[in-house]
Amino acid sequence: MRFYSSYVLEKARAASVLQRSYMFLAGLVMLSLVSSMAISAAQAPHAPDQPNQIALATAPLTITTATGATHRFDIRLATTAAQQAKGLMYVRHMPPDEGMLFVFSAAREAGFWMRNTLIPLDMIFVSVGGRIEKIVTRYDTQSDAVSLSDGRVSAVLELNAGRAAALGLQKGDQLSHPEVAF
Repeated sequence: MRFYSSYVLEKARAASVLQRSYMFLAGLVMLSLVSSMAISAAQAPHAPDQPNQIALATAPLTITTATGATHRFDIRLATTAAQQAKGLMYVRHMPPDEGMLFVFSAAREAGFWMRNTLIPLDMIFVSVGGRIEKIVTRYDTQSDAVSLSDGRVSAVLELNAGRAAALGLQKGDQLSHPEVAF
């Protein structure tokens, strides 16, 4: 009996060693796969620096001031509810002459907050006809405080905070865009 139990015990030990060897090899294979995926991701084209950001094409927008000066921006149009709900959330950087234009299907009172917004913004409320009605500068990123339009607007343009002041934009200045009928 003793011989038989030693034999069974040795078989069990051998099986255990073999099982641990398989587990070790499986771990090495997984590590290799994860490493190659990380290298592939690092070599992939640059992904947006924000999770779940809706990819939108840029289009030119022009603002003409009361003095006749014109300023051109490459803006992203947010026209659907999903695009407007996401807006510029999670964006970590925006070039100085870029922005986002929220276009409403009908003029309405609008309120904007900074929830999940990582960069300070100017919110430019635009009335029917493309006229700037109000400019609000917000540095309180990730805030739920709401900035209101103080009347019905057809669109809201978001630029980097301070950009409107730097360009001398004011109430009454005119926006134009080839695809948007304000």
